[in-house]
Amino acid sequence: MTLNIKKCLVISFSNKKQKYLYNYELSGHTLERKSNVKDLGIIFDDQLTFRTHYQYITTRANKLLGFIIRQSQDFKKPSSLLNLYYTLVRSLLEYGSCIWSPFYEVHRKSIERVQKKCLKVISYRSGFNRTLYSYEQRLQKFKVTKLETRRKQQDLIYLYKIIHAYIDSPSLLSFLNINISCRTRNYAPFMLRSYINNTSFYNPLVRMCRTYNELVVKNTQIDIFNPRIHKFKADLTRNLS
Repeated sequence: MTLNIKKCLVISFSNKKQKYLYNYELSGHTLERKSNVKDLGIIFDDQLTFRTHYQYITTRANKLLGFIIRQSQDFKKPSSLLNLYYTLVRSLLEYGSCIWSPFYEVHRKSIERVQKKCLKVISYRSGFNRTLYSYEQRLQKFKVTKLETRRKQQDLIYLYKIIHAYIDSPSLLSFLNINISCRTRNYAPFMLRSYINNTSFYNPLVRMCRTYNELVVKNTQIDIFNPRIHKFKADLTRNLS
């Protein structure tokens, strides 16, 4: 296989201040080293904080939302603007979220702020700006789900697909430590150990298992081991929305 050397890069993932860096060569050419790399639409930084990705998607989403608002001045139905938002903006804010889902409040708020802006415009155009003051009221009125809630849903659906082999990945499945003890009041289906840093604590699979453990304590009817995926999705929507 012939590789395009100009498109080949090197990135080293580490939280250490003093990183061990090595110059890699390909066909006699030293490969360029980067601190940020975009792979399949997701920007990875060398510490896996995804801060660059958050900035990228929120900036682009705000530009797209601004374009939609300007070009939809004559739209009378809120559903028309919402459909454009779902297709062009929300899809961008959710793509690959199972990998980069933010754990710091500042990043969660910056992403959620895009949807808040959209609903505020729809509320104003619909004549509800004097009655719908809060974000929660607008969510309920226009039947929209918080982006943070949707990310949790996507996390748990992804976890469900790993367990039931919708995603055929024995290596991912091997990372899941299932608690086989009898179900009790505070039963935790997945066993989690202690982690020394945020990168490990918020590892995607660890985050998914912890989210389900916390959810199932309050909503015992949500069963990730249920063979009917449609039932599982319906229970998630009903209890997380």
